[in-house]
Amino acid sequence: MRFTRPTRGAVRLDDMQFDVGAITADVERFEEGDWTTLNYGSAWGQIQVIKPDGKGGKIEHPKLEASPGLKGIIERFPAKCLDMSLARLGPGGGVGNHRDISGGTPMGVARFHVPVITNPDVKFYVSDNPIYMGPGETWNLDTSYVHRVQNQGDIWRVHVIVDFEMNDALKEMLPKEDWVDRLHRVHFAVICFVKGIELLFKNPRMLIERVVRFIRLMVFGQSQLVFDD
Repeated sequence: MRFTRPTRGAVRLDDMQFDVGAITADVERFEEGDWTTLNYGSAWGQIQVIKPDGKGGKIEHPKLEASPGLKGIIERFPAKCLDMSLARLGPGGGVGNHRDISGGTPMGVARFHVPVITNPDVKFYVSDNPIYMGPGETWNLDTSYVHRVQNQGDIWRVHVIVDFEMNDALKEMLPKEDWVDRLHRVHFAVICFVKGIELLFKNPRMLIERVVRFIRLMVFGQSQLVFDD
């Protein structure tokens, strides 16, 4: 598998391109009422197509069965699908620098983005480096790295985001881990520890919720496409 890595935390799989027309047709089957507005950032919306049921299984959106484009994305990866989401970002919307713990490689998760509708005015940065994710391309984003996005265009940006359980087959598709990656893992662990101490005193309830999510992810493989700060 050939790949391009413009910066740490972002890898494009050059040999994996998807039919945008088929995926767009699937996205259009969802109605406006299917979208959930997210409070993180601005102009964000999400549809959880696949999500954990909290009991070791998964809940699939009823419209997934009639969505061959979306199902085709899952079938291309040799790994257990943890969840799938449609994510949209409206004109003028965005979010500043942050990390999403749930999509971090150190958490044993491989998160992939497949852009469906986008434009060159969507400004996406990983580790302060700009990347452009074109329609139908496949990008692995390690969201334990700092990233931000701003939609400066006049149309909605729509991505398919899928989390897979990291395994040897997926590792073969991505750059081999080196000392920089290992150093990042240590850095990320320190960040999580410091954040946990802060929450212990400021918001114990949120700390408990994140610990529970961490256990579900690391022990039971129950990831959720949620946004963390």
